[in-house]
Amino acid sequence: MRNDRPTSTDAHGAARRRFIKQGSALLASGLAIGFELPAALARTQATSGDPKPQAGEFEPNAWVRVLPDDTIKLVVHKHDSGTGTRTALAAVVAEELDVDPFRVEVITPGNPFYGAYIHPLWKVFSTGGSTSVSLEYDRLRRAGATARAMLIAAAAKRWNVAPAACSTEDGFVIDKANGKRAAYGALARVAAQLSAPKDVQLKDPSQFRYIGKMQKKRGAAEKVRGTFPYSIDVRLPGMLVAVVTRAPVIDARVRSVDAKAALAIPGVRQVLQIPGRPDLLGGNQAGVAVLADDYWSAHKGQAALVVEWEDSPMETFDSSTLAARQAAWLDDADARVVPTIQTGDVKTAWPNDARMIEASYSMPYKAQNPLEPINVTAWARDGGIEYWGGLQVPSTVQEAAQVIGGVPADRVVLHELVSGGSFGSRESKSWLFEVTYLAIKVGKPVKLMNSREDEMRALFYHAASYHRAKAALDAHGKLVTLHLRAVMPASPEQWEPGYFDRPDRMDYSTTEAISKYEFAYDAPHVDIGWVRHETGVPTGWYRAVSYIPNVFAVESFMDEAAHAAQRDPVEFRLAHMKDARHKAVLQEAAKRAGWGTKLPAGSALGVATNQAYGSYVAVVSRVTRKDDGVVIEKLTCVADCGLAVSPAGVEEQLYGGLMWGLGHATADRLEIRHGRVVQKSFDTYRVMRMSDMPEVDIVVIQGDTSKPGGVGELSSPSVAPAVANAMFAATGRRGRDAPVL
Repeated sequence: MRNDRPTSTDAHGAARRRFIKQGSALLASGLAIGFELPAALARTQATSGDPKPQAGEFEPNAWVRVLPDDTIKLVVHKHDSGTGTRTALAAVVAEELDVDPFRVEVITPGNPFYGAYIHPLWKVFSTGGSTSVSLEYDRLRRAGATARAMLIAAAAKRWNVAPAACSTEDGFVIDKANGKRAAYGALARVAAQLSAPKDVQLKDPSQFRYIGKMQKKRGAAEKVRGTFPYSIDVRLPGMLVAVVTRAPVIDARVRSVDAKAALAIPGVRQVLQIPGRPDLLGGNQAGVAVLADDYWSAHKGQAALVVEWEDSPMETFDSSTLAARQAAWLDDADARVVPTIQTGDVKTAWPNDARMIEASYSMPYKAQNPLEPINVTAWARDGGIEYWGGLQVPSTVQEAAQVIGGVPADRVVLHELVSGGSFGSRESKSWLFEVTYLAIKVGKPVKLMNSREDEMRALFYHAASYHRAKAALDAHGKLVTLHLRAVMPASPEQWEPGYFDRPDRMDYSTTEAISKYEFAYDAPHVDIGWVRHETGVPTGWYRAVSYIPNVFAVESFMDEAAHAAQRDPVEFRLAHMKDARHKAVLQEAAKRAGWGTKLPAGSALGVATNQAYGSYVAVVSRVTRKDDGVVIEKLTCVADCGLAVSPAGVEEQLYGGLMWGLGHATADRLEIRHGRVVQKSFDTYRVMRMSDMPEVDIVVIQGDTSKPGGVGELSSPSVAPAVANAMFAATGRRGRDAPVL
């Protein structure tokens, strides 16, 4: 955690201060978003739409801005948590605009609540589900092409030639007859007076210069140097830093607070109780906040607090017995099955002479643990409220402002920033309710900051899960019947009131990979369903959400079925697969990993695969037997995500997903005993380190170059089952409960 107070020993302090000052100057011209904000600028009010263009500025749509001084800005309206979203989306616009995407300024929207930035599927202002590039690809191409067409029209008008007589190159319009050139900036004033065309011609993919060819990532150098600005760096005049001690037992309330010692610490200004809001969907737990001039003073004040808590019904909760309770719930008469796939008639189709197999699988709670802990800054005044932070769902600040402070939506301003990781944690709401409450109470800017320990115990974890599978094989070793039940709590209800009022009671965020849209395998009789089981533990979003437990169960069980059928696991999967692209990915992964070739003694391969977000992936794990366990030697990953807009970014995301998945296989486990989270920090909740990474081979197949698929959450779900299946091949021991090593 950074110390807010600069010291003379800070190796790059001078450079950092220069950077912050430069960032402040840029703010006045709208080129960057908030650090060391001057008071006048901080009073910016919300508008009904995106800010109006300045005099002479060409702004044909919500994504392109060209200034007369030849400054070109591309607006990226999706949150970037290190995934390269800014790189990929800027490249899509820049391709059709015909300008080098690394030459231009990439900015976040002045008003992220503007209608053009709404998520086309979820109808809120949101980033997630590996949808940013795939869903915005066509729209952003048209945005760039529209701007280019209008700049060409402006040049044609100036030169008195037909637009067809002009071309573009690297930010210039060119008269093809005589080579005359005009920079985009020089045409901005004229272009701004033209009407946007209704239809535009998009480039043929054979003409692409940037899409599919990006090998660099925006901001990489600054991140290496430690100068990249994150929301944790925000500083405002008179700002207080808040840390929150939350209920140690889920749903406990504060009985008493002794703040004398905390208030005696230099720099500590206030101690405030934050009421719990269990009445709100995704609401915060009760807590006690220490507000101070800087983080370390607040942290010391937090340690000096003496808080007594009321008893809570959750004190009897123990996660170690949860899988058994989930299993029992499957047999309970009140357990309602929400069917996801039903073909044939499983109830009557179990053949008497078939080989029957049955198994169950479980996964524990897991914490998101982004490298930059949750933080957000809020300033409530003049009947409005302003936020600075990295948020995956900007709409939630409007909700927080309204339900906590009665602030209308049009008086809410958000400065959206890049964050140092999210993995779903920045989709939660509880910390926004907290900072809103504090900002309204104190009337000053308040930056809420979690320590790693605070983060680990802030709830809204990845839900624990239980799966039970049963299948019958015919004499030829093919699946005749397949029965699967997934037991998990609902995901979206905390964010979407009335979600379960729908007739089908379906939760698509909990049934990923086991729905008819993504289930990879086929059999004459299939019965797959989800059984909702709530535990009282607040759970939230997580990278790859329910793909992780569902793929773990399905791919582990398919391996067990192949073994029972005495068939090769790759061949067995291919025999039951329906999708040609999926088959191609699996075959390529097996080939590259050396499937079927002789391995050194004690070594073995395991495979798993899944499809998601319109993309496909297969992972092969090679392990070697050592002592009583195995060592993971290599992961081979082959993915088909359609058109890879930024190939280097795609590989980076696949690599990160493999590392994420190795955590599920080897370490990720968050325990709750007597209603209390056991783990405190990385000493008790181990995360993957660079030294843990095996050899990795990643190959990207572009199976459909007409459009991109999702990739940010694609590769992690298959890792744990691939490792578990390899472990069985090497040792004969099945790993059905993750982590498996």
